[in-house]
Amino acid sequence: MPVTGVVLIHNASTNATTISSINDKITRLFPRIIGKWSLEYKLYRENPILDHGARPSSQGQVTGAVSRFLSQLVLSHHRDELFCLVDEPQSNIPGHSNFEKKVMAVFDKGMDMIITSKLASLWILRQSMRAEGVAYAVGEEFVIRTANVTQTGSFRYIVVEIEYLFSDDLESSKIVISDFASKCDLPNGKFYFGDSGHIYRSNADEYQTFRKADTGLQYMEAFRARPNG
Repeated sequence: MPVTGVVLIHNASTNATTISSINDKITRLFPRIIGKWSLEYKLYRENPILDHGARPSSQGQVTGAVSRFLSQLVLSHHRDELFCLVDEPQSNIPGHSNFEKKVMAVFDKGMDMIITSKLASLWILRQSMRAEGVAYAVGEEFVIRTANVTQTGSFRYIVVEIEYLFSDDLESSKIVISDFASKCDLPNGKFYFGDSGHIYRSNADEYQTFRKADTGLQYMEAFRARPNG
């Protein structure tokens, strides 16, 4: 399984100029154009009336709730699969106000219809983003994908995915991918490697082995964090 790293470029003020500049720099590495690629990201919030600990206030508002969120991602280069992440802030645990429980899974893409139809009363759509761009192969080792990310038709960010094809070891590949990103001379952004430990492994050694779900987690952490710089 190849290893990926995702870079979110948050401070791109003119998307057309910035994405063209990035693509121009990539062409200096003599890439082969693979073709177009796309993604769709959705963020759902659990219906407040169903939240754990929720109760109506005297004004009719729901209070005391610990909200759960469902992130959903579709990548064109994983066309038959749906990445899902459920996270629940544990604000009611003393001394652990920022602690979160997260569960990451990869489903058949048909799960999307179940979420939007059968489970529509449980989850409320809060945010939706799309991206379309171009994928390049650089030598035999790398695939790099660049795209503008839009929300309700308006430009938000630039996202870059770098895929290293020759290893599935996370730690060593992070160094290789970071070095390659430097060669691409990307604008300032933040890297996400999906190595925050939220994907279950059956034993400790497997935490160093990159999985398909890690790629989905990279995008979800990037879009949820929306870093500056």
